Amino acid sequence: MELDDKDMKFFNRLLRRKNYFFLFSILSSIMGVAVLVYHLIARDLDASKFVLVVFILLAGKANLRQYKISLLLSRIKQSADTSKQGSRV
Repeated sequence: MELDDKDMKFFNRLLRRKNYFFLFSILSSIMGVAVLVYHLIARDLDASKFVLVVFILLAGKANLRQYKISLLLSRIKQSADTSKQGSRV
């Protein structure tokens, strides 16, 4: 299966943003826990603030999933590049 230009641009853009996904995952998790601890200490955690914390943590989880997928795709690309190099020799 061959990829066209649009697919290759998307694929390469995803691989370039791999480190951003990891960084955003860490920052979202830290921010979610910090907001939760702040509101627990202030004793003003209500349902809407708790939902906000859950959404922030879920965003961190989604970014971590995107990082893992882009890491896997970079490994697949490396193995495909090495197999192409081996077939040319």
